[in-house]
Amino acid sequence: MVEATQALAFKEAMFNIAVGLWAADTTVQVAFGHPGQTMMNDIVSFGELGSSQVPGPMGGQRSRDETLTLTVIFSIFRGGGADQEIVTARRGYALLGQLENYVRKTDTTVTGTVRSCFLASHASDGSTDPDVLAAGRLTTIAAQFVAVTRITTGS
Repeated sequence: MVEATQALAFKEAMFNIAVGLWAADTTVQVAFGHPGQTMMNDIVSFGELGSSQVPGPMGGQRSRDETLTLTVIFSIFRGGGADQEIVTARRGYALLGQLENYVRKTDTTVTGTVRSCFLASHASDGSTDPDVLAAGRLTTIAAQFVAVTRITTGS
């Protein structure tokens, strides 16, 4: 039992859920952090992880309530012209929807690491960076998942 934070366990669990979700889809690369130099057209990477804690209910275990935030980046590239912009956006939001649906409906405790997890916000760049236009179209979506848990001190 981790007594300081559930942050890393939560991020690892989210990563493992994504690996399982897209295990049969060879077009999706799932990365714990930066995807590296060899990149597929569809990338889901698990990035920034944050935690805030406040004292929990009074009691002998000196519990704390922890709020975790995890940024998941969906990066979708397609070679081609302007017609691919909507294709990349649709694919990115489809992947985001699959992960969000899974943690909201199927595994609400993210393999027991938290009490609940929800998609709190997301932002997309809205259009391809001008430096990439010659090669194709790229949509990047940064989604922030927020989870809550309670940290207790064992006896």
